Amino acid sequence: MLLSDIPTERLRRFRELLGLSELTENPLARWAGTLGADPEAFADRIQAFVLEMPQLRIVQENLPDPAKLRRNWGEWFSGLFARGLGDELLTRLWRSGQAHVAYNVDHRLISTAYALARAYLHERAAGEVPVLELAGALRSIDAMVDFSLLVETDAFVTFATRCELEVIQGLAHQVRNPIAAIGGQARRLLRLRGQDPDVAAAAQVVLEEAVRLEGLARSVTRYMDATEREPTAAATPLAPVLSEVLARVRTLPGAEATAVTVAIAPETAVMAMARPDLDALLAALLDNAFRYAAPEDPRVTIHCGPSDGRPGYAVLTIDNTGQTLTGEELTSIFSPFHSSEPMNTGMGLAMAKTITRKYSGGISMGLLQGGTRCAVTLPLPAEEPASA
Repeated sequence: MLLSDIPTERLRRFRELLGLSELTENPLARWAGTLGADPEAFADRIQAFVLEMPQLRIVQENLPDPAKLRRNWGEWFSGLFARGLGDELLTRLWRSGQAHVAYNVDHRLISTAYALARAYLHERAAGEVPVLELAGALRSIDAMVDFSLLVETDAFVTFATRCELEVIQGLAHQVRNPIAAIGGQARRLLRLRGQDPDVAAAAQVVLEEAVRLEGLARSVTRYMDATEREPTAAATPLAPVLSEVLARVRTLPGAEATAVTVAIAPETAVMAMARPDLDALLAALLDNAFRYAAPEDPRVTIHCGPSDGRPGYAVLTIDNTGQTLTGEELTSIFSPFHSSEPMNTGMGLAMAKTITRKYSGGISMGLLQGGTRCAVTLPLPAEEPASA
């Protein structure tokens, strides 16, 4: 990752959550002469832990410079007292998390190392800090260690997830061209006149599978894009996005005959979601509702109103007539690749679940009399404080 990929704003929010952003100076600077006077002793403590852990020991021994990790721990310790809480510390911690992914380090061991760092600093504070100042020193130590672990963990999770996404997206991209070529050859065989009926039947099967796999590759790419996008609380009007999605879904085979009813409460007319996420979410849910609406009476009802149980959230429900799901299907319907139809990819509702969770919402599927209901909890924009 490049330096520009560091999510500085998000990391600064972490700093705010821990009550560190309002401080004019490093909260540990006043105890630098006592608590931070011996970084080598701290490095020895962590080094002893590393030597006890085979996975960490192997990583250290196979580095071009085996002493580098020990120096990094000593520098982190010194930086707690000297560097302050600026972007330099954020960058150091972020790079640390990336390195742990690159070296395939079990993150539980990293968390243990930070716990040892906290214990070491508490021991020194108990022996060196005056009793009247001890509580403040311990609070500062905990805040700095918590902040360091939080940033490192965020980098670890982000980088590990991105590596996995790149592999999956690469696979999806690599298979699309061969699948398209296979489908093209199958179409060519079907166009030939006077061919063997068995050959034609086989070509039709190959074509159908190629079309299905090509759709699956596109669905996986969309799923990965939705997973990788950062959630943003942008104020996005619901009605225009819903209209655009309905127009697209209407192009599905048989969808033009489906009756649609829409009711949006005024207080839920705007969602606190990025427009691409809201669009992708509605597309996945409406595609599912239209696709499984009862052929003899296709109806879809869309309603959005305030949540009774979660202030600041709306509940969007999408009802459709049609098949009744079993209890087992209700528990697995949001899993990737789950579909009751052989030619479907089964990625739409999985993507909807991913998007909903990004915004701390919820999603569920339930049974109605003669149909199903999908209920989604989504965030509303924060209310502006009333002026005096």
